[in-house]
Amino acid sequence: MPRGGPSGAFVTEWLTAYADYLRRAAEQSANTLDLYQQITDCMVRGELAPTATQDLLGSFVQARGTAYSDRLAQLNMRFFSEMVRIGTAFAHELGHALLPGAPAPPPVPPFDASDPAGWFQQLGEYAEELSASIAGTYQTLADRAAAGDLAPGQIQEATNAHLQRRLPEYLSELGRLYFDLLEGLTELRVESEQEFLTGMLQRVNGAGRAEAFELTFAGPLGGTATASLSITNSRDELARIRCDVSEVRRADGVGPAFAADVGVEPDGLELEPEEEGLLVVTLRLDEGTYEPDVLYVGTLQIAGHGEPRLEIPLRITATGPVATTD
Repeated sequence: MPRGGPSGAFVTEWLTAYADYLRRAAEQSANTLDLYQQITDCMVRGELAPTATQDLLGSFVQARGTAYSDRLAQLNMRFFSEMVRIGTAFAHELGHALLPGAPAPPPVPPFDASDPAGWFQQLGEYAEELSASIAGTYQTLADRAAAGDLAPGQIQEATNAHLQRRLPEYLSELGRLYFDLLEGLTELRVESEQEFLTGMLQRVNGAGRAEAFELTFAGPLGGTATASLSITNSRDELARIRCDVSEVRRADGVGPAFAADVGVEPDGLELEPEEEGLLVVTLRLDEGTYEPDVLYVGTLQIAGHGEPRLEIPLRITATGPVATTD
């Protein structure tokens, strides 16, 4: 095929898309490197321990891992869904070019972001149906060739003509789909890194406990401890916030887990679109439940704010008992 034809345009399009991807990735990486440099500077000044990134990573994964996993699953599902659509369309057009009366392939299963496992199972079942449909078309062609209704070279000629006419366009679609996936994965990686690093910096500055991916409670045994976090409604409709606290247990795993005596104010928080609200969590440090100077852990689960359920790790420490006066 001469230069400047469909194949030349296809190569040019791929090179342009790849150059755009590298440029955007470089810009995103530059912002992340700047955050890493700020973290390093904080460690040099003694504002962060050398192990701070490792210490906070577990809390970050607990708090935001589910949300990022859901987004990764959606990226993969969109990619595979489009792959199936493009492959199905190509197979149908090729079969129709060889056999104008060939039946249409079965419809592609709808993309369902709420059930990734179920969708992948549907995809496997659809692949079997599609294979059976394509095999039926090829069998019909073989039967017609055997009956003398098709000349020996007619199938090959029709196939070559279809490939020359349509293959560059299909490859171009696959290229765009591939770079869309690359950009989505890069954005997801960069966003998670920047959220994690920004949370560390906010912890140094003493601001934004919600962005620090954990709530810390410390108070006298027999008293109460309080922590707060802000939350924003990212949806375009009213959000009703629901909070639950998991069972609490010692961080070292000693002893059984138990239900925490905890209260959240306001009870039944409602937020308008883009409105920000404050949740205040109060924990009673009962003398018969907690031991002094021992770290306990749990999870605050927040739902209804427009994102996948948010899980905030809790770190609880009771100091000496409250002093009393006769």
